[in-house]
Amino acid sequence: MTALRHFNAAATHMSFKEAARELCVTEGAISRQIKVLEEYLGCALFLRLHRGVQLSDEGRKLFEVTDQALFQIAAVSDEILGGVSNFTLSVTTSFAIRWLMPRLSGFEAQHPNIPISLQTVTSPGTSQSRRFDTSIIYQLGDPADKTSSVPENGELIMLEWLLPVCAPGYLEKNSPGNFHHEKAFPLQDLKNHRVIFNEPTGRDWRSWAMKSGDVELALDRALKFEHDDTAIQAAVAGHGIALANLAYISNELHLGSLVPAVDVAPLPIGAHYLVTEAGKVGQTHVEIFRNWLMATVADFKEEISTLLGPDQG
Repeated sequence: MTALRHFNAAATHMSFKEAARELCVTEGAISRQIKVLEEYLGCALFLRLHRGVQLSDEGRKLFEVTDQALFQIAAVSDEILGGVSNFTLSVTTSFAIRWLMPRLSGFEAQHPNIPISLQTVTSPGTSQSRRFDTSIIYQLGDPADKTSSVPENGELIMLEWLLPVCAPGYLEKNSPGNFHHEKAFPLQDLKNHRVIFNEPTGRDWRSWAMKSGDVELALDRALKFEHDDTAIQAAVAGHGIALANLAYISNELHLGSLVPAVDVAPLPIGAHYLVTEAGKVGQTHVEIFRNWLMATVADFKEEISTLLGPDQG
């Protein structure tokens, strides 16, 4: 069971390092347990590549059954121990860290008899073999655009409004003549500044630049991270300009640790959806969470209405 848990964590994250972090063990411990399992089965479960690992055909077969089995064991164990059925929720890591978790205590206070079993994933497809009551997923594309598709059994939660932001000190330091400057940079000046990626390809920056009128960016000098949270923290520290979701930086904007870097309105690049597992629609605990989430989102939209303008939301 130990070897299976270590294998499952590594397969979920596609990273021995992230698996070790989840299980609070060393990377060596992850590697040793997987080796034990590979020796027992007589085949390689992972292909060791130059830049990481990838599941072998045998590894994929094993992951399809162990992931679901371990998740069900954990859910049933919690039910037996607590006497109540958990509400299971899958959510992308950035949305969980930057928006949901700071507000989830409100749900727990209102509904102490509905414990939440929450699983964070780096992308919507990370835990496809698991079955959740609901999932909060992100999808590129403005829902107002007729060419954009809505996920099956999905309901729009909120748009992803993106805005280039930086630390106030970055504005001052990089202003002409290095004098005290509180105004945002002109849009055409973005090419002279270092941008910060929230994932290695700069997908969001490229989409935003195209929608903003083919804005020129110095993409070759970009500071690259793999998550929104680290990109935002880099911007707060003054390392450059991040393209951030208003939902993730509302607190920093309120405190003044981040300010708009250019004088433009936020643009909708994607959206977050609540996807309910088939057969779960209408169940009491699912509806209670949905109603709380939508009410909380409505309150949040009111908070950021001054940033979006009267006709956006």
